[in-house]
Amino acid sequence: MNLELLDRSKYYIIGVSGGCDSMYLLDTLRKLGYHLLVAHVNYNFRHDSYLDYELVSDYCATYGIPFYYKEYHSQDYHQGNFQNQARTLRYNFYKEIYDLYQVDGVILGHHLDDHIETIYMQLSHHNTVHYLGIKQETHVQNMRIIRPLMCLYKQDILKRCQERNIPYHDDYTNFETDFERDRVRNTILNQYTLKQKEELIQKAKQHNQRIKELEFKVEPYYQQYKTDGIIYYYYIPKELREIFLYLILRDVMPTQLISYALIQEIRHQIDSVKPNIQMNLPVNYLFIKEYDNIYIIDKDKTKGYRYEFREYMPFGCEYFHLLDSGHINEGVFLSPEDYPITIRTMKEGDSIMTSSGTKKVSRLFINAKIPALKRKTWPIVVNREGTIVLVPHIAKNIDYLTTKPNVFVIK
Repeated sequence: MNLELLDRSKYYIIGVSGGCDSMYLLDTLRKLGYHLLVAHVNYNFRHDSYLDYELVSDYCATYGIPFYYKEYHSQDYHQGNFQNQARTLRYNFYKEIYDLYQVDGVILGHHLDDHIETIYMQLSHHNTVHYLGIKQETHVQNMRIIRPLMCLYKQDILKRCQERNIPYHDDYTNFETDFERDRVRNTILNQYTLKQKEELIQKAKQHNQRIKELEFKVEPYYQQYKTDGIIYYYYIPKELREIFLYLILRDVMPTQLISYALIQEIRHQIDSVKPNIQMNLPVNYLFIKEYDNIYIIDKDKTKGYRYEFREYMPFGCEYFHLLDSGHINEGVFLSPEDYPITIRTMKEGDSIMTSSGTKKVSRLFINAKIPALKRKTWPIVVNREGTIVLVPHIAKNIDYLTTKPNVFVIK
């Protein structure tokens, strides 16, 4: 067991299912004097799952260890991969405890066989964009995740449980083949020799070293994107584009949803001749391409808005700022008779009277090459009569051209 990442003066959550891996981990760390808060989840997926609960809760009661329990039922799940859903629910539960007690990390019982299973599945799905296998230390939902058993095989853990009379309860579904991981474990990897397993681990090590080097090289581009919220795609060197896309996707979605196929589809869309593209991601986000600039946006931020002001007042939101100074193309002179004004998003049929005649706002956006998504949240200033007086940086009503602006709408 690797204890280098742990500190006896700190407090940790430990995820305990009741199986031999987590019970061995719990028993060992308890005897070594670590401060632990046990978290146990019952998914009610098996008819005997209550036995896991009884085992873990009894152990904690015996040794005076804080015990936290969460139970889920069929209505908490939707169609799709149960194991992925269970993982999300489990980590959400850890997060509740993590934030409540400000612990130093979450300790989990993953071991070398789990690592090998993950490597095998990633390779079989050609999912090699990023790290292969399971990291000994990582972060999920801003939680530090620590896996001290990554140096041990399952059979070593099982042997130690038996030698030390550590209680545990087998999950019989682990020996079935309904799920891919169980099928890989029970029908493929159980035929592997120790040498074959070590070769797989070594292959992953070499791959992960290359990924580490790519991450170092891509970091400046990633940080620029984090700062600006957008980046010119072809500014990124070709050999770094896959890892870059992985990193920005990882910011908004669980890593298990970031497949090789998803990244290749995004690359295909970026390289298409279409100047503007919106692509739905497997979460509530959109991947956007605008004239070879790319970014990811929350779908909720593409919805329309409407703000009313009865008089001038400094104001700011994620879409615009209302100020008394700015660029002349962002400003308009408003008299008391113009109030209340409305600042809203574009409606169908919107038009503005300009010095060259009445123009549809939609056409002005197109002429100015404003990307379709930005048009949805671009501020439009309307006076009390319902007349559009300003579309910042795009057009100004002819009746409002002659006077020095006193109100500015900063996009």
